[in-house]
Amino acid sequence: MRILVATGGAPHSTMAVIFGGLLANDLGASLSLLTVIKAPTAREKAETILRDASVLVNKYVPEPEKRIRVGHPAEEIVKEAEEGSYDVLVVGERQHHTLRTRFLLGATAERVVEHAPCPVVVAKGRVTPVRRLLLCEGVRTRGTLVERLVEQLPELLERLHPELTVLHVMSQISVAPQKSGDVLVAPVEELIARGTSEGQRLQRDKLLLEQVGVRPRLKVRHGLVVEEIINEAREGQYDLIVVGAHRGERWRRILLDDLTHEILVEADRPVLVVR
Repeated sequence: MRILVATGGAPHSTMAVIFGGLLANDLGASLSLLTVIKAPTAREKAETILRDASVLVNKYVPEPEKRIRVGHPAEEIVKEAEEGSYDVLVVGERQHHTLRTRFLLGATAERVVEHAPCPVVVAKGRVTPVRRLLLCEGVRTRGTLVERLVEQLPELLERLHPELTVLHVMSQISVAPQKSGDVLVAPVEELIARGTSEGQRLQRDKLLLEQVGVRPRLKVRHGLVVEEIINEAREGQYDLIVVGAHRGERWRRILLDDLTHEILVEADRPVLVVR
């Protein structure tokens, strides 16, 4: 397994470097550190950034590979991910402090998430080894999130055997108009027993996860989707939130829907986006 971490030397990049080192150590994966410079004359600065990043991960990965690319940060990060056939890409998220920008995802992080050919982790907030995993089912519409995770990152489940919760949020805003009121407040056991679409999806997730050796906890919350996901992540002290994104029509591009974008912005811990 190959992990790529992009760093620019800023504090938010440090989060990405540490998370990448922890993940590589737990998964027995190779780790590559990448920094992007605008001109060849900045190569000395790039070497310093990579040297400092190597020190941060030395106890997790003694000799990470170091790479320097020249050009636009987001474009070069995506190119490296494509050319290096990496399994997961880790980037940091700059913290916003003004009212105008604090509800926005950073331009580099957003472009990388949209265009990367592999799953992307936006590392932020509380960075720890991944032991508790929150999968936010229902944020995507094509297939299930568990199916995509098993397909794209099986090592995350097979090697870590995390304590895993599959969450679906029942919201009047997001459900079909023919749903009855009692379904909107039903617990997960009732959704499965009644054969609702949500119950069938959660039951399918459970069976698939058990096949790879993970015994998940299925959970339903009721309310506004993003708010309930963020509350669950905090209350359950999860180490990583997993969400989905939709493939767009443009070649090798995904589209961040409003819910995924809001979760990436509002979360106070790392978020993994799978397509």
